[in-house]
Order: sequence, then C-alpha cells, then structure tokens
Amino acid sequence: MLCAVLFVTGCAGVEPSTRRRTFQQRSALLGEGETEARHSRGQRSDAFDAHHGLSLFVARRRTLEGNHPRGKVLLNAVGLQTGQEGAGVKRARVRLEEQVRLATFLNHPGILRVHRMHKAEGCWYVITDHPSGHSVSDMLTLAAECGRRFSPLFALYVGAKVAAALEHAHEARDGEGKPLNIVHRAVDVGTIFVDWKGGVQVADFGLALSDLPGRVSSTVRRPLGDAFYSSPEMLLTGRVDARSDLFALGVVMLEIATGRNLLDAPDDLTEEVKGSLSVRQRVRVRRAIRRARLANSHPMVEDVIWRAATYSQADLDALTENLPQGLRVTLGRLLQAKPADRYRSARELAADPRHWLGDGEVFGQEDAEAELLKLMKLAGEELTELGIRRPQGFEASQDEISTN
Repeated sequence: MLCAVLFVTGCAGVEPSTRRRTFQQRSALLGEGETEARHSRGQRSDAFDAHHGLSLFVARRRTLEGNHPRGKVLLNAVGLQTGQEGAGVKRARVRLEEQVRLATFLNHPGILRVHRMHKAEGCWYVITDHPSGHSVSDMLTLAAECGRRFSPLFALYVGAKVAAALEHAHEARDGEGKPLNIVHRAVDVGTIFVDWKGGVQVADFGLALSDLPGRVSSTVRRPLGDAFYSSPEMLLTGRVDARSDLFALGVVMLEIATGRNLLDAPDDLTEEVKGSLSVRQRVRVRRAIRRARLANSHPMVEDVIWRAATYSQADLDALTENLPQGLRVTLGRLLQAKPADRYRSARELAADPRHWLGDGEVFGQEDAEAELLKLMKLAGEELTELGIRRPQGFEASQDEISTN
C-alpha cells in the first residue's frame, strides 16, 4: 500500500547516454514537440507531449509515522488547464485516467504496477512503481563499453519473460469478461527493465491501444515508441494488433544477442533495393514518410520506413546465421514482415523460448543473474559513469567473488 506522503527527488529530462551513438540518435525519433521522459538515473519511462503539461518525476515514499523513506516511485503529473495549453493538459489528464483504469486489469509480476490517480495543490498525478532494475538499453550500453555481448540464452530468457507479460496483457478482459485487445505499441529497449537478480519487467502501458470502455479513440498513425523497434505495419500503415508487439520484442531480442538492429541498416538502402518495390509498395512508403514528416518525426525515421518495406528473408538469415537454433528459429518467426507469418499470439511465442530453455533447466533466473553479475564485475567504474546501480550489499562482498 502506497503511503500518502511523498517528496520529489528528481525529474524528467535527463539526457540519454552519449556512450551509445545509435541509441542517442534514436532517442530523438519521437518527433519535435515530444519528449522521451527519463527519471534521474537516465532510464526511459513514459513518452508524452511535454507542451501538453505532462511531466515525470521520481519521488520517495514516506510513512505517515516518522516520515521515514520507503523506496522510490514514479509520478506522472499534469497541471491545471490554463492558457493556450489548456486543451493539451486536458488530453494529458484523460490519458492518465485511462492509464489507471487499464492498470486495474494488468496484474502481473512482469508489468510495472500503476496506482490510482491523486490530486495535490491543483496538480493531478499517477503513481507508478519504480523499476527494480535498469533498462535493456542501459545494459546494452554497459555491455558495449566492456566489449561484450549477452549470450543467446540470455536473449531467449528475456524474450520468454516479456512474452509472459505480453500474454497477460493481450489476453486481459474487462469486468464483464470482454477482451480488452491491449496492444502495448512501444515495446523497445527502453521499456523493458532487467534487475541484477534476473527479474524482467515491462513498463509504459500508458501508451497502449485497447478496447477499454469509454476510452478516447486515438487517430495517431505513427510510432508511439522508438521507431527502430516498430513493426512494418506500424511504420507503413499505422494499424497494429498484438502481433506488432511480438515483432518489436523480436527486434529487442536480436539486439541483445547480436548488438544489431534489424531496422537500422542505412547502408543497405540502395536505390536498387528501393527500386525493387512495386509501384503500389513505393506509394505506400511515400505516404508513410509524408505522415512521419507531418508528425515532425526525426529524418532518420524515413530510412527506418524504407528498411521496413524492403528487408528480405535473406537479410534475416544473415543477421541470425551465427545464432544457435533455438534463438534463430524464434527470431525467424518473430521478425517476419507480414503479421500472418509471425507467432499468432504471445502465448504461442512464450512456449518456444521455454522449450529451448528447458523450462529453466538449461538456462533460468540463476543463470541470468550470474551473467549479469559477471558483466557488472567486468564493468568496474563504467557503472558509475553510466549511472547504473550495483545490487545492494555487493560492495561488502565483492572481494569474495571471483573476477575470472
């Protein structure tokens, strides 16, 4: 139960790490007028229109007796409806209300918990549990600094955990038993968090598409998360379903295992490749690019759209050829351009990684923890430079842990 007394310790707006050039560039892909909100550790949280009056803060819970700190939470806050931004503030508040209502149907250990809306001094805010770990983006940055990559089994492990969370969300029903048809729409390396014990959580369901009764319909037909993790149908048409989330998860898993992103391949976008599309396909690409420009998206999104329209099975085979069979087969289905060729559901997907992981016998949470701690020991001072916290109690016992 959250305590009623909180105080702010940090706010959104921390710049992304400059250590990973591609991620630094990708952080701008939400378009002008939007901000990728980060908490004080530099991890990504919700992305909203800053000029619409919605801000993200880090706060600490305090008890009503003695005012003792009890851990951190995130606050999504929106101010009063004043001046020219009043309409935008109203829309932001509606989004917060929908986030809270939707959260009542999402009760899973792999999904960050969202609590009820509060009002204080004219400001409305929603409390969300603070991630227990660090974003996959931060962990990939750390691995790159150490000249390492995560194992294919670790990629499968993260994929299995996220698939279980998405299965819960995709199959959620309202109080009358009707399907909510939730689609996250922003699964990427910034919305998946991993802690040092191998726990995995998914955040940002506040941007989800759903059939929640009374929900305000969205007319947005552009990526709501990082474009480099958006499905071809999201990029080219704006129309998505649950299988779009599975594609995005596949892109994340590929990057965890190989350090490469399927949609980040500007050198492959030759005029010959673009010209291989039919007239109808080229028209669709140009329409998608026009929508992206109207939304003030970063110019790099145009290359992402072209890549989504032109990548081939040969490209997928080349990216996965050195991976073990289990991960290669799983990614081969997740990353198909046509939704009909992917896994039909998160439930179907979740079964494959579990099989290849031997239901935890081949690789489980203890193995994930060991791999993460090995990276942490190798990283040394890089942890401090990147603002990544060591697990509690590690400093006291690190002399007892082998560095081999």
